[in-house]
Amino acid sequence: MAILENVSLEGAELNGCQGRLQNPGHALEAGWFLLQFCGTHGDESLQLAAISKFIEPQFQRGWDKEHGGLFYFLDVDGHCPTQLEWSMKLWWPHCEALIALLMAYNNTKKPTLLDRFTEVYEYTFSHFSDPENGEWFGYLTQEGKVALDFKGGPFKGFFHVPRCLYMCERILDGLLGDKN
Repeated sequence: MAILENVSLEGAELNGCQGRLQNPGHALEAGWFLLQFCGTHGDESLQLAAISKFIEPQFQRGWDKEHGGLFYFLDVDGHCPTQLEWSMKLWWPHCEALIALLMAYNNTKKPTLLDRFTEVYEYTFSHFSDPENGEWFGYLTQEGKVALDFKGGPFKGFFHVPRCLYMCERILDGLLGDKN
């Protein structure tokens, strides 16, 4: 199953490259939004759908098996996306993946979800984080090298990283609290 960026008003797949466009970060973010909703409304079937349709397969589809990290855009039919930055690794999809995978693990205690969280964590903190000057770089090449060394701008602001770290800390505190 693919989560598409653009669909018709009826929810059908559109023709052409815009209709085949996927953004793994958006799918993962939608997955944890759904999990958060389920937590307040107790909808177990929606929780299962969030994990089995929005989180697990979208992570698998978006993860670069050769270099690590999440691709920015994909084409559902496997063609090269028309977005020139499609193969870059951006900070915010990794933030969304950390939250989604940890939240899904918290809900299911499924070890593979914790393994995937750890994989994203290790990639994220070894590639985006700037140990000398703090904060995260926002834009990496497909190979994981810093493509642009600025840390803020019209698209990268003070939002995704602190929200991610705060949410992951709260989930981890809850998980560790369960162990005591």
